[in-house]
Order: sequence, then structure tokens, then C-alpha cells
Amino acid sequence: MKNNKYLILLSVLFFSFFSCNEEEWLKEEAIDFYSADNSFRTEEQFNAALAHIYNETDLYTIWGALNSIFIAQYTSDVAYAANREVIGLNSYSNSLTPTQANVRVLWQRFYAIIANTNAVIGRIDGENTEFSSEEARNRLKAEAMFFRAFLYRYLAITYGGVPLVLEELTTPKRDFVRATQAEVYAQCIEDLEFAAANLPDVTELKDLNREGGLTKAAANHLLAELYIIVKDYDKAIARASAVIDNPNYALMTERFGSRMDEPGDVYWDLFRRENQNRSSGNTESIWVAQYEYLATGGGRGSIITQFFLPVYRTIQGPDGVNLFLGPTSQNGGRGIGWFAPSDYLLNDVWTDSPGDMRNSEYNIIRDLVVDNVNSAYFGQKMVENNLIASANTFNRFWSAIFSKTTCAGNFPEEVFVDFSTGEVTRNAASTFRDHYHMRLAETYLLRAEAHFRNNNAALAADDINVIRARANAPLIATGDVDIDFILDERARELHMEEYRILTLKRMGKLVERVRAHHPFYNGKYTSGSTIEDHHTLWPIPQQEIERNTEAILEQNPGYAN
Repeated sequence: MKNNKYLILLSVLFFSFFSCNEEEWLKEEAIDFYSADNSFRTEEQFNAALAHIYNETDLYTIWGALNSIFIAQYTSDVAYAANREVIGLNSYSNSLTPTQANVRVLWQRFYAIIANTNAVIGRIDGENTEFSSEEARNRLKAEAMFFRAFLYRYLAITYGGVPLVLEELTTPKRDFVRATQAEVYAQCIEDLEFAAANLPDVTELKDLNREGGLTKAAANHLLAELYIIVKDYDKAIARASAVIDNPNYALMTERFGSRMDEPGDVYWDLFRRENQNRSSGNTESIWVAQYEYLATGGGRGSIITQFFLPVYRTIQGPDGVNLFLGPTSQNGGRGIGWFAPSDYLLNDVWTDSPGDMRNSEYNIIRDLVVDNVNSAYFGQKMVENNLIASANTFNRFWSAIFSKTTCAGNFPEEVFVDFSTGEVTRNAASTFRDHYHMRLAETYLLRAEAHFRNNNAALAADDINVIRARANAPLIATGDVDIDFILDERARELHMEEYRILTLKRMGKLVERVRAHHPFYNGKYTSGSTIEDHHTLWPIPQQEIERNTEAILEQNPGYAN
């Protein structure tokens, strides 16, 4: 009985002690799993968050098929949808509407990544965070700020002024309003200035074990473009020069890399598997989307091979027999011809550039040798001998093979059907390699543009001639330089790499160039499509307008809600 009295007394004291702090007593603390409270504390955790942002950005800009970089090609002057006129955003007048899927998906995906960058930026300076050094903390913060600027730049060029969200949202928000386009660009510059000051130099990446990581050069390259946009040309030139004058960067002018002993040239080498990172000897790459074949989380590789490669495998000869035994490694793999090069990219842009390496037989393959032994034309050249008997509507089945968009002759062994003939499966539809986000050739062209806009055409010509000299193209004179020539040079050097539609938009050349070179607008193909001035900006997605119930998210002019 006495023992029971003691137990009752201890129980009363125990509950009395905790009754005054019930909330603390009941509060759960996550110890062996991540929660909202403990996920952003250590340097390792912030590194993991940035790795996810790298992966998301690559996925939604490079690896993501028709909602990725592809959309920046076939809506421009260099390419068009080849399977039919009204598909995707091929027809501005019919498809570019506030409810169109591409318009909505790009907006939603980019804002999702921005939300993740804001979480990193907002929490990285917290009291309970642990870093090996302030330098490490600022480097990771700089990476997040770079990505935020990279994505907001894309949104601002595409949609104009957009909601500028700079803090992590922890509760539902339905009162977004649009900042001006100028305000968005100003924020991008502010973020990139911090990034340029705190990202590592390229020489430090190896010590950080960050092949493909962001560097000062990447921030300066993007700053050069942003300063051109806001018409601060002196700063644009300075930022581009900071990259160009860095002795650790140089254009590749000699054969190099994994296939340098095969027939080809240095421009061809730039796009072979395993040749994009600096470990290959490539001093031209600035920022590279990483891909590791068969590795978990290693990326998917760009499937531009599938979408841009002609459907040569089904072409029949005059006798009705297929000219080719099927998709083969030597012919670039398996394509579906979803989009095709415009005549401008295929022919016109090379007219005044004879001998240009970028138009060599290695880089633009304009003919194939018949490889089906059952064809009466086996061993003959298809185009030279006029053997294409199949209907080739919109040049979907044959135009040319741009080798920079394939890994012709070097597919992984897992996709082969027959090694002796080179026949491959439907999975031979990817580049199976890393992809350039930025390389030095574009930095030269950005500086050339800044020089020209700054009334110094002579220095612009000098920068363009650096690129042309590497390509063995005829050098140009000062009087040859204008904005259209710069756009032409970008097409020759950066086709299927740059976000072409963004370049045309920011230069104010989209409508003019599409009308001149896109075959559904210039009269080559019968078309009901038109492009108008308001199409320079995409509409704000209708779904976003309707969700924003507590404020007005204004639509761009020319688009009905």
C-alpha cells in the first residue's frame, strides 16, 4: 500500500511538471527522416537540393522533347514541324492560345524550379545551417541565384512581364501580379552579379568534383546577353570579355577527343560522345548538361535524334523496294522526322560561306548510299541518282542529316540489332551524350552583337572572324556586319543548340524572320497560318489567370481570355 502511494505521488509530480508546457511535450522532432524543419541544415543537404535543380533544369530545357529546346527550333526561322501544319506551336495563328498545352507547361515547370531555388536562397543563411566555409555557402547560394536568373530570363523573353516571386511560399497564394519585363531583367542581373562574384573559376571544378558545374564564366556569359537586352553595351562587352580573355577558355581549332582519328573535322569533334566536358580536352565548353548512359539519375540524353532525323528508313526506290534495310548506326539511328530544317538553314545561309567547315560532308549529310541488298540500287547514292520514289511531303522523309544531332557510328551496343550491318532498334533515338548549354563560340557572337550595337562594327567583325576562321569560312569586312548577318552566323554556328526563338524575340526579329524563312509562312507550302506582331510574346496561360482569384493577372495584348 505504501509503495502504491509513492507511485501515485510520482505520477502527479510528472504530469504537473509537463502540464505547464504541453505544446513542447507533444511536439514531434524528426530525427531519423527529413522534414520541413531539418531538410536544409547541412552543406550536404544543400548540395543535394542544387543537384535536383540542375537535373530539373536539364530535364525541362534539354531532355524534355517537345516542351524543351525543340520548341525553340521549329517555331523559328531554322526549322518547322514536318508531319503536318497545325501541330504543337507550328502554326502561330491556330495554336498559340492561352489554353495551349506548351504555353501552360513551360510556365508551370519553370515556376516549379524557381520555387526550389527560392527555398535554397531563403534558407541557406539560416542560423542552424552548417557549412565547411562561408565560401562554400556563397557558392551554393550563387548556383541557386544563377538558375533563378536563367529561368526568369527565359520567362521574360517568352511572356514579357511575369510575376516576380523571390521568396519561398509556405501558404497558398492567389494574388500574383505581373512585374514589368524591365523589372524581371533587373532582377536577373542582380542575381547574376552575385553569381559571377561567388561561383568558382573553371579551374576549381576538378577539386570540387563538379564536372559540368556552374562557373563564373557561365554567369558572365549570361550577363553579357542580359546587358545587351537592357542596352548597356559597355557592360555586355566587359562581361563577354571576362570569359573570352580567361586563358582557361579557347575555341577548339585542332582535332580532339574520342573519335579524332576518324574522318571528320574539329566542328564534328565538338559533338561526338564524351567530347563535351573539359576532361576530353575541350576548352570551349562553358556549361554542359550532364548525361551518364545507364546510370541511375544519369539523364536521358537529348532525343533530338528522334525528332529531327529524317525517316530515311522507309524510303522506297523506283522499283517499290525499300532503299534501306532499316535504321542504322551509320545513318544516324531511328528518326521520326517530327521537324525538319528550313531551306534557310539547309541551303540559303551557306550561299555566301563557301568552304565552311560547318557545312562539310561530315556535319551536314546530304546524301546516303543505299544499303538494302534486296534493292536493285544497292550501293548507289540516293540523291545523286534521283532514287527517292516515296512521297516526301514537307521533306519529312529526306532533307539532310545534321550530324551534331546524332551519334552516328557510335551508338551504345545495347541498341544494335546486327553489328555486321549496323542495324539498330527504335531506342537508337538519342544523342547519348552531354549537351552544351553554353560554349565559347556563342560568347564571341554575343560580344560581336554588343560591339555592333555600340557602334563599333570593326570590332564586331573581328569577333565574328574568330569564329569563321575556325570554320575555314571566308573572313568578312566591317561593312558586312549587321544584325541579320549576326543572326546568320549564329545559325551557322549554333543551329539546334541555341534557343533560337529566344534569340529572335530578344532581337525583335521573330515575325520578320518567320515570315521570310518558315515554309508555312513564306509561301513554299500552302498555308492558312499567319504570324502577327503580338505573337512575339506568348499568352499568359489561361489556367494561371483563372487560379489567381484574388488579383488580376493581366493577359498580353492580342490574346482573348
